[in-house]
Amino acid sequence: MPLITVNEKRIHYADWKPDGDARETFVFTHGLGSSQNFYAAVAPILVKDGFRCIAYDTTGSARSPYTQVEQSVESLAEDVIALMDALGVSKAVHAGHSMGGIVSATLAANHSDRIVATIWIGPVYPSPGVAGFIQKRIDAVEAEGMESMANTVPYAAPAANAPTIARLFIREVLLAQDPAGYVSNCRVITSAVRPPYEKIKIPLLLIAGEEDKSASLEGCEKMFDEVSTESGEKRMVVMKGVGHWQCVEAPEETAKLILEFYHAIQ
Repeated sequence: MPLITVNEKRIHYADWKPDGDARETFVFTHGLGSSQNFYAAVAPILVKDGFRCIAYDTTGSARSPYTQVEQSVESLAEDVIALMDALGVSKAVHAGHSMGGIVSATLAANHSDRIVATIWIGPVYPSPGVAGFIQKRIDAVEAEGMESMANTVPYAAPAANAPTIARLFIREVLLAQDPAGYVSNCRVITSAVRPPYEKIKIPLLLIAGEEDKSASLEGCEKMFDEVSTESGEKRMVVMKGVGHWQCVEAPEETAKLILEFYHAIQ
């Protein structure tokens, strides 16, 4: 899992490759307080089916050091394109979770020459309400550090019957965050504006969690409805008994949905 410099930032990434030529490349962006490991149980399933999978830590998250430069949805989207360039990927399917779903929508709208399909997993719809909710997290972390998140998010974000190991994973990944980097990524969400969903004209898969309290079903339905019907294959799936950490709570089911979607658009 090496580091690479893109846009004057050091980005830590994982690059899983199949035996032989890959049929397609997936690039994965995680959400707030998470890491590339959000996708670590999903990627091997996709690799087994012949796909290359690239996941990375956004600046200030996990192993990608915080640069003291404030980020935005747009800058995170440009980091994806720069990472693809650096790794020799001309086109890819992009998947984004939560905050990463805003990034994926932005890429789909503005870089359809590079992004062939977009997958949103528990995507957040930017709004004043979401910004206010995240501002409370900023206040808590600035006052108490990452323990304030580690002691609450693992018990509030997953579904009621989520596996205990999922809660432990979430707690560990939160405690591993640089508080300043976490706050910087919080500000990505508080400053985010609505992506131009109506401009998206590439295939879309939206995966929502039935018990997701962070990315409401109402918000998911709203953005899904606002995507152009010219996108071609456009599907939304609600995962039963799953909360906000879909790839951790139900990795096999999530991977199956991704594969079914990909094969449907071919």
